[in-house]
Amino acid sequence: MSKIYITGHKNPDMDSIAAAYSYAVLKNKIDKENEYIPCALGAMNRLSKGLFERLGLKPLTILKDTFSKVRDVTKRPTLILEPEDPIYELVNMYNQTNPSVVPIMKDGEFRGLLSVDDINKYFLRENYDSRPVYNLDMSNIRRVVKGFVIKRGEKDQFVAPIMVGAMRFSVFKKRLKECKEKPLLVVGCRNDHISEAIKEQIPGIILTGVEEDSLEDIDFSSFKGFVYASHEDTAETIRLLRLSVRVDTLLRDSKEPIITKDMLFDTAKGILADSDKRGLPVFDRENGIFTGFITRRCFLERPRAKIILVDHNEASQSVNGIEDAEIVEIIDHHRLDAPKTRNPIAITALPVGSTCTIVFEQFGRYNQEIDALTAKVLLAGIASDTVMLKSPTTTSLDRYAVKILSDIAKVDFEEFGKELFSKGSTLTSQKPDVAISSDFKVYSENGIKFGIGQIEVTTLQDVNEMSKSYLAELEKKRLNDALDWAMLLVTNVLSSESVLMTTNYKLNYRFAYEELMPCIFSLPGVLSRKKQLLPEVIRVIES
Repeated sequence: MSKIYITGHKNPDMDSIAAAYSYAVLKNKIDKENEYIPCALGAMNRLSKGLFERLGLKPLTILKDTFSKVRDVTKRPTLILEPEDPIYELVNMYNQTNPSVVPIMKDGEFRGLLSVDDINKYFLRENYDSRPVYNLDMSNIRRVVKGFVIKRGEKDQFVAPIMVGAMRFSVFKKRLKECKEKPLLVVGCRNDHISEAIKEQIPGIILTGVEEDSLEDIDFSSFKGFVYASHEDTAETIRLLRLSVRVDTLLRDSKEPIITKDMLFDTAKGILADSDKRGLPVFDRENGIFTGFITRRCFLERPRAKIILVDHNEASQSVNGIEDAEIVEIIDHHRLDAPKTRNPIAITALPVGSTCTIVFEQFGRYNQEIDALTAKVLLAGIASDTVMLKSPTTTSLDRYAVKILSDIAKVDFEEFGKELFSKGSTLTSQKPDVAISSDFKVYSENGIKFGIGQIEVTTLQDVNEMSKSYLAELEKKRLNDALDWAMLLVTNVLSSESVLMTTNYKLNYRFAYEELMPCIFSLPGVLSRKKQLLPEVIRVIES
């Protein structure tokens, strides 16, 4: 089941939050093959947070970005070996399933990744320059070489070269004494060779082509090493001994690059491309736990998050990383400036007062009933974006939606709105920087980049008291966002009037509004940023 994220714009307002939640309810009803997750691109404002608390709903998940990440392509291991397992098991895995890499784990702790390249290098090192020595383990020898134990030694693990006792005894005796490291001897039924090996106290003897009763004349009681009888011939026994070496022998001492599951797709791709490894381990950044691995095949195709945009369609207002995502649908009531999509998509854009009105229409389109809880969420979105149906953006469709939804929710719309906004805010009840950024949109006209924020309050009596701090934060917002001009529309939803706070800009004097004090204007009857304030700002710029 694929996950599809439904999200409104940055600095989400009530309409954005309510539309995402309600449309997810509908989509999860009509599409059982996918999971639709409503998200927010920032903290929910006081109004929407208060609504969700009263309705017993969990706040929407915060979607930080949709950049392609390592976690989207990480492979989970199905084949795992322990450090003490023989190389024989690793070779068999490649013969049977040819995995990209095999993790080496011990008690849940990651030790390393091995690939067929490590096996090849192991055999190449065997045939390079000096005589190879092997990290031998008695338990592995028993697992790999068919036979039986004649005598256990004092040590189960040791490092030694392998010697074959096939030469004349005099030559064997000389070679044995010349060895820098005492070897493991592989020999047939040659009593003099075996006796000499016992005398030299080598770490072990593996006998080939012998039966237990053929060794009655040899006394192993003084021998401290092990004695093992192989059912295989000498050549096959040696081949298998080389494969009985512990797999951790193949692990490199060099430190591998650290790849975390939250690392960007392109960053990890570059790290792996610069590495000589077939795969790299992936860890959880917070606890350092191994979560899987990536290989070169993982980066053949970029994974893309699936997104439905509500209450916006412009990339600049959308989630960070939208260019990496796959937009599958748009539900909006703003002007269209949607990013280019890879495939045809469904776009439902209507000139109504609220995105929640469009979502209401979608329920009817798919012949789906709206439950009382969802009806209240939709009502809140419409009430907020149309300022209780008083905004000039309000249409007959908004009014119709309110009538039907009020009946479903069994509420009086006016009383519902009063309760909704009574939990709202005043200028004194919130931090100026949070209030300004909570619903702030950026525009560009005639080379001038400006931003307008809007907050809904239940009184304007504290404007004088709070103007200095709000204007200071508005100037900080302008500087931080590299704007020419920044404004904040403060709307009293109960009295249908607003005041406009602006940064000290050269065009302020052109406003057709009464200036109550420097950079603060009275806007009676102005409720809509989009239909009333924005056209006036554009007129000021163009004039």
